[in-house]
Amino acid sequence: MRLRSRRLSRHLASRRDSLQFRVTFALALFVAIVVASMLLALFAINGRLKSDLLNGLVSHEMSELVNEYPSEGAKAIPHSANLTGYVVAPDKIDTLPAPMRHLGRSVRGVTLDFNDHSYRVGTAMIGDKRAYLAYDITALENRETLFKILAIVAALIVLALAIPLGAWIARISLKPINALAEHVGNLHPDARATALADRFEDYEVGVIAQAFDRFMLRLDEFVERERSFTADASHELRTPLAVIQGAVEVLQQDDMQAASAPLRRIDRASRQMAELIEALLFLARDEQAEADGTASACRADHVISEIIDAYKPLMTTKNVEIVALEPCEVTAPRIALVIVFGNLLRNALRHGGQDIRVTLAQGSLSVTDNGIGMDGDKLRRAFDRGFRDGPGAGLGLGLYLVKRVTDRYGWQIRLTSRPDEGTRVELQLT
Repeated sequence: MRLRSRRLSRHLASRRDSLQFRVTFALALFVAIVVASMLLALFAINGRLKSDLLNGLVSHEMSELVNEYPSEGAKAIPHSANLTGYVVAPDKIDTLPAPMRHLGRSVRGVTLDFNDHSYRVGTAMIGDKRAYLAYDITALENRETLFKILAIVAALIVLALAIPLGAWIARISLKPINALAEHVGNLHPDARATALADRFEDYEVGVIAQAFDRFMLRLDEFVERERSFTADASHELRTPLAVIQGAVEVLQQDDMQAASAPLRRIDRASRQMAELIEALLFLARDEQAEADGTASACRADHVISEIIDAYKPLMTTKNVEIVALEPCEVTAPRIALVIVFGNLLRNALRHGGQDIRVTLAQGSLSVTDNGIGMDGDKLRRAFDRGFRDGPGAGLGLGLYLVKRVTDRYGWQIRLTSRPDEGTRVELQLT
């Protein structure tokens, strides 16, 4: 369940990061802002018009009452279904409805609620008496409330329709971009890039397609130069090394020369150079699959045994213990394991203590030594290119090459070490 929720979270996060989602969200947000602004403006305009209309009506009726009351008396006071008037002396204000008692002498219009109705009330002075007019606006208030509810519902419907409509507009608008992205995603480094500008010249992304064509042209030239260099280096570097190693083998047949320390150094250096060149050329190529498309595979236990046999001349002063060497098949070419285990074993022989332990069990390969170890800062830099430490340090490429190979094939590598206690490198091959 937890794994499923994580996958769902990653899926939703990827959808949120997509351009189509962002365009849809932007369109929906724009519609929401426009609709909300229109509603607020509509309600404000409606409130202002209603207030002006009612105030005008109450003022008109009040002016008639003020003009007619001195001559007609109580007959001038209106009493109808919608309009009710009051003219009272200052000592009779308590006879008015409670909400009207605290109004000023000259109120153009104010809304009050009493007797389960809403009224627009205005006041004026007629001599020493106060005149009050209350216009019943209950029906108008109910219609206004219904109008606001309908307007809000309509706005919500528009907003709900804006989401699928925005998604449709985004899908149509981004179709050329998606087509360009799909075409670029299907490009393979081994295939020459086809021109894109002609396909998208009628769209805004045509400029991007033209820029991408220029970039791919330069990239094709770079790839071609890299392939040429790799092929030339493979031939031009291996040939003199083969000549050197052949000459060394000839000299080693002479009993007087075979024990020569310089000859042994030449032999060792030429072999190390051959391994380094092989590793660098391997990393410069993409050889994760064979020519027929099947993934390369090898027996890790066989490769490790062969490397240990090849390194026996360097183990004369070391105690190398093979703790376990279980059968293990990995999906990788043989050279990958040669680079990884060869560098790990060579580092242990150079920088480790007297005791070295090699273990291959349950798809996990580990090389442990009891050397001087490393502190935290050195551990963090151990896989950096060119990092060297301790006496007899080489070019600083060993663990760097190991990390590159493990990253290529998805092998998990773990390096643990403590000063004066030794170092352990564990590699999960399967």
